[in-house]
Amino acid sequence: MISPARLYQLRHQWLRDRSGFELTSSGGDHKAAWPQAAHDFLTEFLPHCQPLNFALLADELARRHNFHRSRAAVAAYVRQHFAQRAPSPKRGPKPRRRWQAGAIGELWQHDSSPHPWWPADHYPVLILTLDDHSRKLVAGSFVRSDTTWDHFAHLRRSIETHGPPACLYTDGLSLFGHRAPADRLDTHSQFQRAFTALGTTHRVAPDAPAKGKIERRFDTFQKRLTSLLAYEKITDYKNANPLLQTQLAWHNQHHVCRTTGFTPNAAWDLALKEKRSHLRPVPAVPLLDLHLALYVQRRLNTDYTLDFLGRSWPISPTARKSVIIVHHPGQRFWVIPHLPDPHNPIWPDVLGCFSL
Repeated sequence: MISPARLYQLRHQWLRDRSGFELTSSGGDHKAAWPQAAHDFLTEFLPHCQPLNFALLADELARRHNFHRSRAAVAAYVRQHFAQRAPSPKRGPKPRRRWQAGAIGELWQHDSSPHPWWPADHYPVLILTLDDHSRKLVAGSFVRSDTTWDHFAHLRRSIETHGPPACLYTDGLSLFGHRAPADRLDTHSQFQRAFTALGTTHRVAPDAPAKGKIERRFDTFQKRLTSLLAYEKITDYKNANPLLQTQLAWHNQHHVCRTTGFTPNAAWDLALKEKRSHLRPVPAVPLLDLHLALYVQRRLNTDYTLDFLGRSWPISPTARKSVIIVHHPGQRFWVIPHLPDPHNPIWPDVLGCFSL
């Protein structure tokens, strides 16, 4: 009536002292009782934790109650005290080891996931950007639609914080392909045009497993955030994004990668200490305004006005018959006579600037 682990412990004691070894009665259960606050939290949170995620439970116990237990210990406690909510796990496929970049900023994996994060008329979209070397989530945001502009705004925040990476790695099936269903722009040229001007290469993954690091993060957050958002009764973007930032910070600070043996923040700091960084200086704000924008070509009217967004806008006289609109949706737009030179991507002459 003893476990195999206990049997080998007794065998080890006997091998160390065969003559003096003596079997005695067990001392009973030496495990201390869990705090009542931790038990009450599990009672309230488990109905919302679908699918059941022991890693999330362990992290939330540590974050909310400073009560640290391993995933295995949490799983054992839940199966003992909440057996009706802990079905037997199914054996899945073995994980596949992948290569990683040798420096931070060498490759950022970037993707989005429409998902029923909370009840809504249409699926909210989660955008994530991950550094391939350190596994640090450099940016994350909930947005209403999966458009080119939403990705530009998301990536601008990460670039202003860390600087542009050497390479951006995305899929090539929908948003980053040749046509976007939401804004009907040629997103392939828009995306590559913007990041080429910023000195960042754009690579397209041949399939989802090729960018498995970011795909696994979406799987992780789908299992975590849906439960947390339901528990906190959050059903809007205003409150969902602060909760997301809390989870990103927790992941970067506390999640230990099985491959590297470091947390993302620790791997990032170690790479900086060893001068293994391909991140470049943050571009000036006017250059970010110029390149991280939507470009729309318009024909100029004879009275030096152009039609855009349902009205006419006067601009400075020019000999050109068509112009380029540098558009920040819902904010402002500029009118320039021609596309910037990709080899010298600076602002051309500005024929007009308007706030929306």
